[in-house]
Amino acid sequence: MKISKTLFKNLSRCVSFSAYYDMYLNRFLHEVKEIDGKPVNKSVVDEVVNLNLEDDLFQNEENEDLMSIFSEMFDDDTGEDLTIFTNAQMEAFKDTFTEVERLAAIYIEKLIGKKVIASTDTYSQKKYSYRINGNDFYCYLDIYYEDEETIKIFEVKATTSKKYDDFLITVNKEKIPLFIMQNNGIMKFIGDDIVGMSVGEKKVDQKKIDDKKKNLFNRYSKEGKYIYDLAVERHIVENSINQSKDTKKKNVEYYLVVLNAEYHFDGTYDENNKPVYGLDKQGNALFKVYDMNSITEEYQNIITLERDEILKNNDYLRINTKCLGKCCDYKKTTQCKFYKICMKNVLKDGSILEYTGKNYAFSEFDSDGNRIILQPYDLINRGVYMIPEAREYLTKIDNIVEHDCYVNDEVYMDKERIKIGLGEIRYPIYHLDFESYNCPLPRFKGEKPYDQSLFQYSLHKEVKPGVCDIEKDHTEFLAQDHNDRRLELVEHLINDIDLSNGGCVMVYNKSFEKTRLKELALFYPQYKKQLDKINDHVFDLLEVLKGTKTFYDPLLSKEHKDRLKDSPNFTYYHKNLHGSFSIKKVLPLFTDLTYANLVVKNGTEAIVTYGMLPYLTEKEYNEKYLALRVYCRQDTWAMVEILRGLRKEL
Repeated sequence: MKISKTLFKNLSRCVSFSAYYDMYLNRFLHEVKEIDGKPVNKSVVDEVVNLNLEDDLFQNEENEDLMSIFSEMFDDDTGEDLTIFTNAQMEAFKDTFTEVERLAAIYIEKLIGKKVIASTDTYSQKKYSYRINGNDFYCYLDIYYEDEETIKIFEVKATTSKKYDDFLITVNKEKIPLFIMQNNGIMKFIGDDIVGMSVGEKKVDQKKIDDKKKNLFNRYSKEGKYIYDLAVERHIVENSINQSKDTKKKNVEYYLVVLNAEYHFDGTYDENNKPVYGLDKQGNALFKVYDMNSITEEYQNIITLERDEILKNNDYLRINTKCLGKCCDYKKTTQCKFYKICMKNVLKDGSILEYTGKNYAFSEFDSDGNRIILQPYDLINRGVYMIPEAREYLTKIDNIVEHDCYVNDEVYMDKERIKIGLGEIRYPIYHLDFESYNCPLPRFKGEKPYDQSLFQYSLHKEVKPGVCDIEKDHTEFLAQDHNDRRLELVEHLINDIDLSNGGCVMVYNKSFEKTRLKELALFYPQYKKQLDKINDHVFDLLEVLKGTKTFYDPLLSKEHKDRLKDSPNFTYYHKNLHGSFSIKKVLPLFTDLTYANLVVKNGTEAIVTYGMLPYLTEKEYNEKYLALRVYCRQDTWAMVEILRGLRKEL
């Protein structure tokens, strides 16, 4: 079997992946021996290898589990592959990710002063492989350098350095970074080196460092997943070198290359109007390089154990549908290819995944009376799938109310609190929504990697309760192309929002809009006063429904707060929210308005559509441009409708 680095990471997820993968590749010629402890009737499978899915033999109860698995992999009628998961936003930035690799190679050559082997075409990159028990493990290297004494390997990831910049410990109230820039321009982990170092009256102790380091060795943590990837690469490289006939063993070094979260693009472009990413005003480069030699070396015993487990699983293919957990990477870009198979009983309305705060929603007592927090997957692996089945594990009032709303088909509404919350609204209301393009590479002056670069806003003006027309009271801005239109957007915005006689700017989930307004004020200080005023008048409709403590606390008397001790945090709940307070979940509860019939249906589609504008024909451009306008307008009109619906309920 040929096992790439990517396949290694998947095969090591859980015991089942090897079996699923064999079934996926070989269909009914698979070698799976058992499913959840029950042997697969191979003789029956052999008989039907050349028969279609309609054959009566497939109705055999002994193969019911087998057919259930296949039905989640392939469409029974069309044979379509149902395991293909496409992240639209990742696809939209595919070319940008390639450019990141190209720029990284140029940067590394300057950093080390040597020519490297690098290519944006994977199969043109340096390859290492080794063979064990008839299996070939192999990997391709993003950036590779070799001389007589040393091999340097650089793994490029289009993520930012923030997770490592913020990798700190606190000693004596002082924050100490654990990755520090060395004289060679490379960041290095210094945690083990500072044990015993005095910080005021206290010293850095080993336990504090070890506790923090655990994140680096957790393949599912934000810091650890990229180190894990490099550690697997190291495993393959070192085993390849050990199997080679070359008697001269060289020193091999391993580095992680990521985008610098502190880098600000200075707005320099070449003759083709492409950004030139030189050092910024603070001397920051676009990339940061991390020396991961010691960490990936510590990782090798873990990786070898995973390799051995893969070999064991491949030798005896078995499926355990009760091993769900972090390994599934559910709803992440690294989501398991076969997640639908193991999660089929919970991927439906009314599952326990709908409980809010689900990582802390469930608990039970051990034999000593100690409370143990259970993760959702703990219950799912026990066969607890649906909201009603989890009642005995609930202790938090929010989750109990969610349970009751579902079971009794009732709506929870704290009219008194909602009325108090809405009483803070000042008219006119300017319902505001932004759309942004979070490109991995900064596009315009002042931006950082992955900055939310604004290209659109929608605004509905409601002069008094319920008085607002979807078209007549609507203004908007949408960039016509991919040129820097942020100043135009700002000037239109401050012209459209007139707070001279009071009023408020209503948004849904204020952190996004408020952060964008702060950024615009930094980019365009000449309009800081106007933008700050808009920001100061922001009112978050989401806080009214979620019962946000910081919003309600100043508004409620002590007596009122005391009465709420046995009430949920949220002020409104309907089972059709499915545990989410997103505007698209809330809207259908108060109106027939829907996003389903729109060409652009969500924020991700807006990003993808904006990204393709420069490459469309005139007819396509006009259609997509209109679709963006309609979508963003719907987001602000949705707030008008939700507010109107809440008033009616009161």
